[in-house]
Amino acid sequence: TTMLKTTVLDHSCNGPCKNSCTEENKTSLEILVKEVQVKVTVMNEMEMGDLMVDSCKEKEKLGEFDVDRRKLVQELESECTLRYGIRETPPVVIILAGALQHILLSMSGCLTTSLVVADVACVPFDHYIRSHLFSTTIFMVGLCTIMQTAFGVRLPIFQGPSSSFLVPLLALQRDPKWKCPSRPEFNNYLHNNVTIATNMSTNETAADSLQGIHWRIQEMSGALILASLIEIVMGSSGLLKYLLRFIGPITIACTITLIGTSLYKLPIIYGRPSFPIAISCTFLVMVFVLYFKRVEIPLPRIGKKNSKKPRPTFPIFQLLPILLAVVIAWIISWILTVCGVFTDDKADISYMARADAKANIIASSSWFQLTYPGQFGAPKLSFALTLGFLVACFSSMIESVGDYYAAQKVCLAPMIPHHAISRGILVEGIGSILSATVGAGHATTSYSGNIAVLSLTKTGSRVIMYAAGAILLFTSLIGKAGAALTTIPNPILGGVIMVIVSTLLSIGLSNLKHVDMSSSRNILVVGFPLMAGIVVPVCLDTYPTLIQTGNEEANRVINVVLGTPMFLGGVLALILDTTVPGTRESRGMAHWEQIQSSDDSEQDDDIYSWSIYPRIVRYCPILRYSIFTQSDVGI
Repeated sequence: TTMLKTTVLDHSCNGPCKNSCTEENKTSLEILVKEVQVKVTVMNEMEMGDLMVDSCKEKEKLGEFDVDRRKLVQELESECTLRYGIRETPPVVIILAGALQHILLSMSGCLTTSLVVADVACVPFDHYIRSHLFSTTIFMVGLCTIMQTAFGVRLPIFQGPSSSFLVPLLALQRDPKWKCPSRPEFNNYLHNNVTIATNMSTNETAADSLQGIHWRIQEMSGALILASLIEIVMGSSGLLKYLLRFIGPITIACTITLIGTSLYKLPIIYGRPSFPIAISCTFLVMVFVLYFKRVEIPLPRIGKKNSKKPRPTFPIFQLLPILLAVVIAWIISWILTVCGVFTDDKADISYMARADAKANIIASSSWFQLTYPGQFGAPKLSFALTLGFLVACFSSMIESVGDYYAAQKVCLAPMIPHHAISRGILVEGIGSILSATVGAGHATTSYSGNIAVLSLTKTGSRVIMYAAGAILLFTSLIGKAGAALTTIPNPILGGVIMVIVSTLLSIGLSNLKHVDMSSSRNILVVGFPLMAGIVVPVCLDTYPTLIQTGNEEANRVINVVLGTPMFLGGVLALILDTTVPGTRESRGMAHWEQIQSSDDSEQDDDIYSWSIYPRIVRYCPILRYSIFTQSDVGI
């Protein structure tokens, strides 16, 4: 029994796999040890002659139990190990399959974000600029993924467009300056009126509004460049380490939760042409994720050597639920379009539910699409939008830190040193500036969903992320490919956004799991910022002329700041959480500090360091003291 405790319980739950061993596994192992104790007692009594039983049968049972014990140990060890570690190179088939899984999982977020940016920029529904913006998004996703994995935190982190930047963009719709004068149908469509009142052709709209589209994208780019400087400063100076001492789970929970609540209009806006299609898409995603996640499809065996091996399986519903739901809903939309269910009148709102409503995008897009800086013009300054993007950058930065710790745990890597976290934020800031120069209209951040894929596939190799980035860079060059994806009907996008927004809400609320919510202090500190972040923006929407300072630019700034829920709620949560008396344990700060507490000198820094860095230090010794690189570099 003692040997079993040492070899099973200690090895699986107290050894190198302790980060991945769950409470359920520990309970199973404790029960296993108790059962072995009973069996050993029976064996001792048999040998002493105190128990009259058939010894052969008992020994047979003990042998079967020993086999079951070994199987359980093997299963638990398989949960605590990776098939391919961070520095290992899997076979080519595994690399391509893993890269495609990460790409397909993030494709819905890339498509949704780029289309919302296009709508805010007043791009017509069937204009080629929509596919151009989508190609720019996947280009930056691929580039930033390679940069983060190779030079940033050096964990297999997938970078994608941040949903935080959609909040300040939607807040701009209160400003008459950002409405679409040449396209009244977009204003009506965005503000939930019943019909679309326009019969303008695509060519006429493009010729008249192209300058206005470029102007809006240029202001987004200028604001993003200035806002991204906060990540550059935090990453290069190491201030993030000290700033996190004051930002606790309550502030993070309120900020991320309000991102989700502020995007509640998007499923309504995009689903309005056909709510049944939107609801069916959401229903399919929910069924695939919650009920079919354990269903696996068998794969064919290849080669004579594999004919006797067990047939491999693929958990398609667990890894590709959104993609499957989109394909099925798209097919349904095509069938309804062919059957004449949806009108062919462009002035009717239900026209946007047709599968061919945006078909002109494919015809007007070129086969080769090159992304380059300044493709939409030189960036322009917008102080109001800069403040909104500044809040979005800060929220994205805090979310990325949490993702770094999650990826480190999944990959069974040593605790992340502070210089690696700072370097990851620095690379995100550089990537955001690059996104601004090419006119993407948003920044990139780490994707939590792709970290879950690492846990499911047990493949934490950096090479897979390099392959995913390279595939995205190549795909962005094919203009027709991006154009085909942007033709997805709006109701299907509304169904996908419904799931994405609900996930954001859950991620935000999950930060409160270590906060004592039975405390009246915490109930009010959490509840008031959430309520204020919901009520104040709705009040500004209901009464647009409520803010009157006598200065038009000041009115615009105040409306954007107070109309950005995550900024208002996050600041209120930070002020209340730091000023209202309360223990660090009840606030969740003790657990938060325990996760982050680490001494750089005691950690295995090999995974997070650059192998070429010592050579660079030889020629530039001052880099030895850089904050965002390893602190101990031999020359």
